[in-house]
Amino acid sequence: MDRTQLHSLLPHQGNALWLDALLEHEASSIRGLSDWQYLENLGEHASPCLFFEAAAQLCAAHGALYGKDSAIEMALVGKLSQLQLHYHPSGRSGPLLVSAAQEAMSPAGALYGFSIHCHDRLLLDGKLLLVLVRA
Repeated sequence: MDRTQLHSLLPHQGNALWLDALLEHEASSIRGLSDWQYLENLGEHASPCLFFEAAAQLCAAHGALYGKDSAIEMALVGKLSQLQLHYHPSGRSGPLLVSAAQEAMSPAGALYGFSIHCHDRLLLDGKLLLVLVRA
């Protein structure tokens, strides 16, 4: 699924969408691609920790794909926890592999564990509690 198709799943548009593609998904997990350019839009010294936004959008896409109703009006990060930056890359280029696994689900939202890899190396991981507001 490319950016054009992602626009139909998520409310994020233009530069607000930090995902370039969905690679694969199943009922309990999802993988996609992001890019350093989204972070660079925030300035050259922006922390890679901000890529939790790409992970949150990936989780929202998962909720849209596997929820009862695929229309999402709003996706909110209810809580970000256990965020860990594993290294500071010397260069900021190349695709980022974003992965998430659903750990718990309720009518109010879902808990995901996520990881982001750069050049086959773990860059960032953590947990997201995502609240989905359906249209």
